[in-house]
Amino acid sequence: MIPRGRPTLELADVAQLAGVSLATWRRRHHGAFTAAVHPLPGSERPIIYDAAQVHAHLAGEPLPPLPTEPAAEDLLTDQEAGAVAKVSASTIRADAAAGRMDPGIERHGRRWWTRAAAEARADRQPQYKGRATGSRDKAPRVRPDHRVAEVATELAAAEAGRRVPVTAAELAELYEVSERTAERIMARARASATSAPAAE
Repeated sequence: MIPRGRPTLELADVAQLAGVSLATWRRRHHGAFTAAVHPLPGSERPIIYDAAQVHAHLAGEPLPPLPTEPAAEDLLTDQEAGAVAKVSASTIRADAAAGRMDPGIERHGRRWWTRAAAEARADRQPQYKGRATGSRDKAPRVRPDHRVAEVATELAAAEAGRRVPVTAAELAELYEVSERTAERIMARARASATSAPAAE
């Protein structure tokens, strides 16, 4: 999480501020630095640090504390946004790509969502409500795969020329599955589009 309005730095930026190469920083200074300055919670690939704390450490000054109260403008990773919205990280990414929620912003080579966007996603009613309590319907309780509908929408957009062709590699990365599974999702999406009744 990046607290609202806080500038952030990667390790290469820290080394540059210290006036040394990244290799020299890792060899001579990194141990003392990490003992004093902790990465921002949830930051991975790359690990990032609060800029104000980095500057204070390099100046030999006490580190300013990070905000402790959550704010609507906090920036969250897909995992953190999913935890707030009570959905998976892949659902956050898929909803953002399909325009069902805020698209997020790019920072440090990855996408982040505001806490407000994640909370708005949490407030949205789920599309699948399941069977009513006491229902005598004996049909299997199979939850529809949201990925099929999402991919069908993207395939239609590609066919209409509104986006580049959908690939199994793209879907494998989006949904964190193998390309073989992604191909099956694409096949089901095409089948659902073919079997859908034509609009009158």
